Amino acid sequence: MLSDYDKKVVGFDGKWTSSPSNTVYHNRPNIIDLSINYDKIPYDSDTAIIVTSWWGHLPFLKATLMSYRQTGKYVICAFDQYFKSWNCDDSNDSNLPSGDMFILPHSWVFKHISYENQKREGWFWDVRYAQGIINQFSNFKYVFTVNGDCIWENPDGVNNLIDMLKDNDLMAISSDHNTIHTCAVLYKINAFNSIMNYMEEKYRLPILGSLSPERMLVESVNVLGLKELKAPEQPLFKDGGIDHYSSYNQNSTWKKVVGYRNLGAEHLTAIIEGLEPVNIEYVDFRYFKRIWSGESDTMYNYYKTGDRRYLYMAWDRNEDSWHDRLYYPLEHYGNSPIYK
Repeated sequence: MLSDYDKKVVGFDGKWTSSPSNTVYHNRPNIIDLSINYDKIPYDSDTAIIVTSWWGHLPFLKATLMSYRQTGKYVICAFDQYFKSWNCDDSNDSNLPSGDMFILPHSWVFKHISYENQKREGWFWDVRYAQGIINQFSNFKYVFTVNGDCIWENPDGVNNLIDMLKDNDLMAISSDHNTIHTCAVLYKINAFNSIMNYMEEKYRLPILGSLSPERMLVESVNVLGLKELKAPEQPLFKDGGIDHYSSYNQNSTWKKVVGYRNLGAEHLTAIIEGLEPVNIEYVDFRYFKRIWSGESDTMYNYYKTGDRRYLYMAWDRNEDSWHDRLYYPLEHYGNSPIYK
């Protein structure tokens, strides 16, 4: 839980009326006050949340970081920056988070540049670098790893999720016999360190096409003899199979407790299957056209205007097969705007 003062520090609740003062103590905000209350922030929680992210999450990253910061836990964003020697130019500057995102987590981590699969290699090294920060402090008992396009609409429920662990070592949003999904996982600190150390031995000697983080988690748990708590209610497809990406915002233990949603998966599913799109308040328009350039004249215009003709256009153009995709002009859906 954040106090009103915390909300101003993070930028949630309006702006400071003036810059912090170094001299006049009774004026708030005050540098002395901020120093006393916030310079020791890593010691103020027993739980760390590692948000693994990359430029593909930017349309949702600000909203998701805000949700994690509202838990009152120590938040690290481990961002897999995009730049390589062949594309390091000004045109790629928008692949980095904006300044107002940088104040949301307590800390940022930028790993070394990796080159193979962004998910396979990037996820592990993001978490490994963040682990280095966490292990500098002895007060952390629990660690979450979460994706930068996944939001918690009820961040106040985080302690209830932790309480569910009891004598178990970890619990993921979804899990089956061969997958512990990395979209959201809660670990006890000893289990987290054991898993990361085990994985490091595998990733230290890269093998192209090696196991995904999800499969590596299963292997780690089995080899190390850890106790996994499978979430009592997992996100399911209509046929009963586990939907590891929570593509339909369906019920699950994590949704009921912390309001978990995978915005990236929901967005892609909605435009392919003709479903209602992700809430407009979660969309960062500064990055929408950049990341989803193919939706510049459909979903972007729908969010900006509310005219559902653009939404219908997006549904027709984003069928999952090229043979089923239809490209009609806006007037095909009506000569006047359609509002819900």
